[in-house]
Amino acid sequence: MRKSLRLKGVAAAAVAIAFGLCLAAGCAPAGGASDGALADTGDLAAAYPVHGSNAEDGAGLAGYHAALGQDCASCHQGNLADQLAAAGIEGEPDCSSTFYNDTATCLSSDCHVSWDALAERTADLGDYNPHDSIHGTIEDCNECHKGHAEQVDICGQCHPNGGQEMTV
Repeated sequence: MRKSLRLKGVAAAAVAIAFGLCLAAGCAPAGGASDGALADTGDLAAAYPVHGSNAEDGAGLAGYHAALGQDCASCHQGNLADQLAAAGIEGEPDCSSTFYNDTATCLSSDCHVSWDALAERTADLGDYNPHDSIHGTIEDCNECHKGHAEQVDICGQCHPNGGQEMTV
């Protein structure tokens, strides 16, 4: 019995050490990117201070995801400066900017998995499930869900939505 407890303690210590080494090396949390210099939360938050501040206490999903342990690079994968430049955006865009993430990032295996999985997760909304609409699938998560701005209830613009409200 003592040998079993000692082995469990050694295993727990090894996991803790491995986790600490991963954090020290700058690994992103689950779902995070590991793409070059801009994969570090500090770099993105420093480069885009208005968005970094918004992720702490502003509108949008950034704060929600940050509370779950995600960092900027979890959603903004790749070289954000190059992506903004390619979109013709100079400097830090406004938080309500139309520049957004790729839906594939939202539907990655580490996050919301697939459109079908998301529709199943919100199945309790019944006929008012925005992820399983009779109108078809909205191809872009950012149509409704905003990272750094108020969410947009597109369905609610025409339908009462059964009284549901967007929570995140």
